[in-house]
Formats: sequence, structure tokens, C-alpha cells
Amino acid sequence: MFAIDFGARSIKVLKLNKVGAGYELDSFGTNFSPEGAVANGEIINPIAVAEALADLLSKIRMRDNRAIIAITGQKLIIREIILPLMEEKEILPGVLWEAPKYVPYNLDEAVIDAEKIEEFTEKDGNQMMRVLLVAVPKSVIQPYMEALKKVRIIPKIVDISSAANIRAFDFYLNKSQNEPKEKVQEEKEKQSIETVTDAILSIGASTTILTLTEKGNLKFARDILIGGNDITKAIAKSLNLTFSEAEKLKRETKIINPSEESPGEKKSDEAEKIMLKILDQLAKEVRKSLNYYKTQNQQVKYSKIILCGGSANISGIEEFLTNEFEITTKIGDPWKGIRINEAEFDLKRLNKIKSTLATVIGLAKRER
Repeated sequence: MFAIDFGARSIKVLKLNKVGAGYELDSFGTNFSPEGAVANGEIINPIAVAEALADLLSKIRMRDNRAIIAITGQKLIIREIILPLMEEKEILPGVLWEAPKYVPYNLDEAVIDAEKIEEFTEKDGNQMMRVLLVAVPKSVIQPYMEALKKVRIIPKIVDISSAANIRAFDFYLNKSQNEPKEKVQEEKEKQSIETVTDAILSIGASTTILTLTEKGNLKFARDILIGGNDITKAIAKSLNLTFSEAEKLKRETKIINPSEESPGEKKSDEAEKIMLKILDQLAKEVRKSLNYYKTQNQQVKYSKIILCGGSANISGIEEFLTNEFEITTKIGDPWKGIRINEAEFDLKRLNKIKSTLATVIGLAKRER
């Protein structure tokens, strides 16, 4: 499928072809987003974005006119709700009935969708189902539609970034839970069963998206308004550098964890201190969400954090996050399972920027 990801720093387009059980890269390209045109998951200047997208599509000679895109941002509502088991055609009306409890804006001014996650039986025998409710104001989607219309692209599907990131890292996720060996167990034993939860942390230019997933299903998502640009701007301001100079310094600076420092060694240089200050703020917000989700789901066990986004390239960030959360953190490879013709594509470049491509790859993996 042909996919477009509108990021604050860059616009990414990518097309995958299904080959057997895997995929093959068909087309790919990136272009810088116009300054200030995309921020915090929203398109601010659709005309400028359309011009940048048109230039990119022309360069890679993309002829497809139907694409899948993703939305995100703090106005996007994602909630898991429980409803009585019903037929597929009844799900959306049922969700709309419950939506006012979860959506803080007028439903008439929103786009709402729902998807059944799983069915289950309660202790009293009632057949129930878990449903994912997704809602977003029409005002958030409209600029995307305007930008696409100007380049004559028809939005085939409007997805959410968290769902795309889950597909991108399908190979890394736990797909099954620890099940009790005996069918009949004491209640205490049932309560001791832990639910294995994976986290995906996408640190983009203006926003960090935290996604929690169980058995490959989206369970929780939060947009945190801290990103790589905040680190760069802080370095630029403190050290009197241009944004480009600060970005270069950020890429060259390694975060040294306390356990790695030698006795008497200078704790950190100025750039590292600044980076750690912003990353500490980010870690604090992520920890709030991890703790909140755990209070709502008492038996949660966090298995791993999969890291992506442009700031995943900060040297030492895996160790920093592992130390902060005491959860193994690893940089995910969204190219895993995708065939790439080295005669057509620069494999070295694709691997260098792979952390920024998780969303667009996950979008392109969607088959319906």
C-alpha cells in the first residue's frame, strides 16, 4: 500500500508490495517539512505541506493517487471500552451511545470509529467484547484533506500513528500471554496471572508517542509534547548556536549513564547536561503514563520498550531509558521482514534513517 507520514521535521512517502508472507519495498522518498507547517501532530499550513509533498512525489515519480495516512496529537481520543457482544454492524452505533463518556468535544464535530479487539465471557456467563474507540475533531483532519486534495491524492484510509507503529514492529511484540495450565483454578491463582505489555516509544521532532500493546492489540496511547526539537532548541539557546549547529552537536554527543563514569571523571559536558534535562522531563511524563496504566490494570508486566523516531539515534539513549524505567529498551528495526532491492535503493541510507520510518512503514503494511 502507498503511505504518507506527515512529520514535523519531514514528510515520508513509501509503498510496499505484498510478497508471500512478507513485503517488498516498491517506492520511497522523504522531504523536509516546511518550517512550522506541521506541529504536535497537526498540519498548520496545508498549502506549504502540499507543495513539499508535490515536490517529493515528483522526484520519486509516484503515480499512485490513493494513499493511507496517519493522524495523531493530543486531541485524538483512543479508549478501550467494554460492550455486550454484538454483530459487526451494531458496534459503531453501540460505541456512539457510549462515546459521550469518553469524548470531551461535540460528537457532531468529530469523526468516530470503532474496532472490536476481542471477545470474552464474564464470570456470570455474559458474552462481552472489548472495543477500541477512536475519535478526533474534524478540524484536525480537515487540513490533511486539504493538503492531499491539492496534490490530487485520495485518502484511502485515515489510520492512527500508534496502530501503524504496532504493525511496524510486529516481529518484536508478544503475541500470547501466560495462560494457566489448568482450566479450573482458584480465584487467587487467577489474579496472579500477569499480562505481558510491550511499549513503543516514538520520539519525533515535536511529539513523543507512547503506545502500549498486549497480544499485538493497541491498549493505550498518549502524545507527549516533548520531542527532539526541544533538545536542539535548548542546546542552541544555552550555547548560543544556530539550530543546525545545535542539531549536529546533539548527534555527536553521547549520554553517559552514571554507572559508566570513571571515578573523578567530569560528569558530563554542557551539551549532555542540556540533553539529560529534556530527556528527564520526557522520562517523567512516560513514567506517569506507565504507572497510570498499571493502576488501571493491576497485573501488568512491562516486557520491553521498543524505541523509534529521530531521537532514537541519540547515542546512549537506549541505556538511559533502560536505566530510568528498569525495562529493557531496544531500538526497533521497521525494515525487518521487508525485502529491499539494493540495486534500486541506498540500503545504507535506509538503515541510517530507519528509526524515523516506523510510522510510514507500518501504514504501508496495512492491507485493508
